Amino acid sequence: MKKSLKLVSAMLLMSALSGCFAEDYDVGVPRAYLLADDSLRGQPVPLVEANIDWSSSSGDVSETVVDIEEFGLSQEAITVAPNQPASLDFKENEENGGDIWTDPTITAALWKGGEKTKLELNDVREFRFPRTEGNYVLEVEFIDREDKAQYIGNVVIEEPAEQKAGQLPEFTHMDMPSITKIDSAEPNGETFDHSYSEVCWNDCDADGNYTVPDVHSGDAEAGSEIVIDWGTMEPNPSEVILIEIDDNGDKISEETIAADNSTITIKVSEQELGRQYSVQYLWRDGKELLGHSSLDFKLK
Repeated sequence: MKKSLKLVSAMLLMSALSGCFAEDYDVGVPRAYLLADDSLRGQPVPLVEANIDWSSSSGDVSETVVDIEEFGLSQEAITVAPNQPASLDFKENEENGGDIWTDPTITAALWKGGEKTKLELNDVREFRFPRTEGNYVLEVEFIDREDKAQYIGNVVIEEPAEQKAGQLPEFTHMDMPSITKIDSAEPNGETFDHSYSEVCWNDCDADGNYTVPDVHSGDAEAGSEIVIDWGTMEPNPSEVILIEIDDNGDKISEETIAADNSTITIKVSEQELGRQYSVQYLWRDGKELLGHSSLDFKLK
């Protein structure tokens, strides 16, 4: 009798688990969203489904759009700024249930005039829109095993009205300078620990007083080279200043970098270890200061 009860209990448990598995893996076509505000935490904008080839226990979904560019341009416009940061998000389709995807492949691209330009997504699906203004069609593809879904958005890239009036773009819309450590172990370079921050932006009364921030030290060795590159910044800074600070927080030197340079290379010696550096970027319109940012790093 006890064996019979155990067998019935086991069968009931297996039945319950199989029901859960069936429900969990009843994965319908996900919803796709674009987040394109400064903080990437604003109101998500839903993207429109285009070509779909998806199977689940809720049924098969098959949709075909012949001309995705024409279809995309017919949708409601989403306005963003040049070089604006954005990200993609995907949610379960509540009508079909389930949000378990194995390891989906997600890609994004922009279409304009029949030409397709791939967008580079990072590990958390963040990217930047290009700097060139115009009307584009955003194409997003989500592939999970044999299931495929394509999403479309009508994107207009244009400068905000205040930018056209002569101000700098939003701080988060501008490319950041890069800082790379090059040595024998990493001859192609690796990103070096640093802090990059806004001092003042589009509301600068005068040159701000520089305060030495507390930054995490990066590992550097004598013989390494630290390369700072701001060549992708647009507009280019009007003035770049390199400040060297000792381990007591006192300024050792200050050097104005030639206007035609877009990189600084610091060759690390034993003397430099323990020192902190700050690269000050300033944008001016005549004598008026428009923007000021600071890249800070410390050699350990």
